[in-house]
Amino acid sequence: MSDDNKRKKIIDVSKPKHTPPASNIDTSRVSAYTQREQAALEKLKKQVGNLNQKENRASNIKSVVAIILVLLLILLVVVFIIVIGRGNNIEEEDFDMRLSMQIENKDSLSIITEAGLERLREINPGDTIPLRASVRNSHDMGGELVGEDENPTAIYVRFKLVLILDYEERYDIMVPTMTDDWYKYDPEEEAGLHDGVSADDHYYYYKDKLMFKDATTLFSAILFDGDVITCEDGGKYGQIQVYVECIPAYFSSISNREYWKTAPQGWIEYMRARP
Repeated sequence: MSDDNKRKKIIDVSKPKHTPPASNIDTSRVSAYTQREQAALEKLKKQVGNLNQKENRASNIKSVVAIILVLLLILLVVVFIIVIGRGNNIEEEDFDMRLSMQIENKDSLSIITEAGLERLREINPGDTIPLRASVRNSHDMGGELVGEDENPTAIYVRFKLVLILDYEERYDIMVPTMTDDWYKYDPEEEAGLHDGVSADDHYYYYKDKLMFKDATTLFSAILFDGDVITCEDGGKYGQIQVYVECIPAYFSSISNREYWKTAPQGWIEYMRARP
């Protein structure tokens, strides 16, 4: 160590020559001074915080409304409704109903930053994400073998798509891209039908029987309707929930409304006309 460095070290650790003895220091005055200094510092922090909040609020109002979809909180719910039919043309028995579901392109809800980190993607009004969902009348999307005592039945299928924002179910924001294989509630059509229902149950109904081992696509993309999203929706975390239900494909079970009592009458009439 050089002589200069030694001198610097000595100066740094030595007491000033004119430092008064500790017994001569008025600790009450020091404490009061410290408290006033701390209070002034806290007041300054509060003023700066209020200013930042005002700036952030103004920025949020001017910015594009965004809904942040949480990839890790995406909840894909498959609901299997297994029923035992009674009466009409349905014999009393346990139906061997099977249904499997597959969701593709879930990585479209996240992005990779320049630092290589995965973060949630912000969804702006009018955005479309290529989220794809499909179902199959089987226990496995890839196929399965049937045992000697097994007799899988054809099924009717319906599903609904809901976005949960702050524990509120929203059916108006997401618009699925789908084929004409699905029937949706039409208030004008229902009004002109005998026994037409008066309310939308938010389900999409498959316009055919789904035979064993057959598959169909629920939707191939989801549009976030920019005409529906409001400023109150911006910046919230959400869950996408997909509910899929099935019942045995016996027409009497839907025409007599034993099951799916809220189904549109238009769908029932469509199924009645099918061969």
